[in-house]
Amino acid sequence: MRRLDDDRLAAVDVQLRADDGATTAALRAAAGAMSQRREFDRLSWSVAAASPVADVPALVSVDLESLRALGECGDAPADATGRRAIVVITEESLSADPARTLREVSLARAAGHAIAVDGVGERPRAVALLPVVRPDLVLLAPRMVAERADSRTASAAHAVAAHVERTGALVVATGVDTPLHRRRALGLGATYGTGELYPAAADPALLGASATDPFPVAAAPGATESGTSPWRIASVGKQPVRSLKRLLVTMSTTLEVQAAASGPETLVLGTFQRAEHFTPAACTRWQVMADRVAYCGIYGVGMEPNVLDGIHRAPIDESDDLVEEWNVVVLGPHFACVLSARDLHSGSGDADREFDYVVSYDRDVVERCARSVLDRFGSAEAAEA
Repeated sequence: MRRLDDDRLAAVDVQLRADDGATTAALRAAAGAMSQRREFDRLSWSVAAASPVADVPALVSVDLESLRALGECGDAPADATGRRAIVVITEESLSADPARTLREVSLARAAGHAIAVDGVGERPRAVALLPVVRPDLVLLAPRMVAERADSRTASAAHAVAAHVERTGALVVATGVDTPLHRRRALGLGATYGTGELYPAAADPALLGASATDPFPVAAAPGATESGTSPWRIASVGKQPVRSLKRLLVTMSTTLEVQAAASGPETLVLGTFQRAEHFTPAACTRWQVMADRVAYCGIYGVGMEPNVLDGIHRAPIDESDDLVEEWNVVVLGPHFACVLSARDLHSGSGDADREFDYVVSYDRDVVERCARSVLDRFGSAEAAEA
């Protein structure tokens, strides 16, 4: 992995390849199909330990589950070894079990490892992960430099620039195979690159003569909102407004329309207290929205945990304080809003139920609200396991 501006060696990215030319990606896919992913990652660790390169870190990409297993068996590196795990998060892991993924990310950071989101610029959901996971490294998809810039490239570049400004994350372009790719990567704001322009070395000793500028990988502070809720987060310092349910329905619908227009990288979450409150009319609106955004998640007591018509459903425990809240959270690269209401259990009929509500467009607040909701998704299944 080299700096794009002066080709100085920044890090060694440890990769395994087969004698027949099979790539790391192909081998990792085969290992996954054979339920041997942990063994694959353990072998990567051992290669990194046996082949240190002076002055620069040896980076090892591992899965979240592999990292936990390596730590438990004592194979995870100490800082002195020069190895640093780059834990790569995919949209599949977040979609399948957001709560577990966010907990594992927090544990990985606590152990001093860095977090990366891969495939940015290839899939909208990868961009949607950025404000939730807050990665230390953003890995641009090869498509970003291999093809002439289009609207999709520009949209991803804007989102990455915003994330870098807020967090100081580093941008790495992958698939840098030619000088043209390098120029494009620099134009996208990438500082580092990997690809055929920087050929792999079978023996790290061959890199000994390279000028170096060590890759400054440092795990960012963890971002978790376990045990809290959108109302507790968004209502701090605000004077709640008292309203009837009928107004909140209209406000929620308006926010849903805004979410659908915010782009395919947008994440939308809703807590409906109970499954019966997610009416057929609401379901129709959310189905339309699900076709236009990266991720839709709804939560409520009695919800069946499944994905139907693009909407991720998850139950809320009856004892969870979130049952008292009605929330709509919209988090996109350029628009963020949370509508959070607290049920007062008063009013003469369903449409006249009374709530206290607050609205916030503060991106920091909205990101925290999103994490507080996602932290509950999958927690029941994880506890049973």
